[in-house]
Order: sequence, then C-alpha cells, then structure tokens
Amino acid sequence: LPQARRNREIAVLRRRIDEVPSRAELTQYQKRFLELYGQVSATHKETKQFFTLYNTLDDKKVYLEKEVNLLNSIHDNFQQAMSSSAARDQFLRQMEQIVEGIKQSRVKLEKKKQENKMRRDQLNDEYLELLDKQRLYFKTVKDFKE
Repeated sequence: LPQARRNREIAVLRRRIDEVPSRAELTQYQKRFLELYGQVSATHKETKQFFTLYNTLDDKKVYLEKEVNLLNSIHDNFQQAMSSSAARDQFLRQMEQIVEGIKQSRVKLEKKKQENKMRRDQLNDEYLELLDKQRLYFKTVKDFKE
C-alpha cells in the first residue's frame, strides 16, 4: 500500500514535470507564433489595401455620378436657355456659379490631399523610428543571448 501511494506521487510529479515545456519546445512555439503573426499581418495588410481600394473607387464613383448629373442637367436646360436672351443670361450666371462651386470643391480636395500626404509622411517617419527600435531590440536580445 505505501508502495502504491509512492508510485502515484511519482506519477503525479512526472505529469507536472512533463507539463512544463522544455527550452526546445519553447523555441519551437516561438517560431510558430512568429510564422502565425507573419501570416496574420500579411492578411491584415491585404485586407486594408482592399478597403482602401474600395473606398477610393467608391469616392470616384460618387464624383463621376455628380459629373454625369451636372452634364445631364446642362444638356436638358440648354435648349430652353437659348430660347430668349433673359433665359440665356440666367443660364450663363448658373454656369458661372457651377464653375465657381467646382473650383471651390477642387481647392478643398487639394487641401485634403495635402493633409493626407503630411499625415502619411508623419506616419512613415514614426514607422521608420519604430523599425530602428525593433532592430536595436533584436540586436540587444542577440547580444544578451551570446
């Protein structure tokens, strides 16, 4: 009976020891996690690119629809506007207002483009700084291991 109890205690201790991963297992886990991280990162980057492409194409579609509607409106009202000189003058004033609105929209979009460029450059600088820190970290870990 004491021998059976001792065998059980030994078996329990062996299981506890087996539960603790060895150095080789930990290294293998780390490699697998890094591979998995790389795959997830690549998928995330690809997904972000698809979202950006979709948003860009959607914005382009909205602007093209506005342009088509404007051209259709001009075409529909042209014959009526040319019927009298008062209507023609009013039509020309409307066209000048439309041109001015388009110029203002263009200025807003150029400003937004510049802001986005500045933000992109700022994020790129931060990214490069973080890459330098990562390199330094890996070098320090390597030196520490040696």
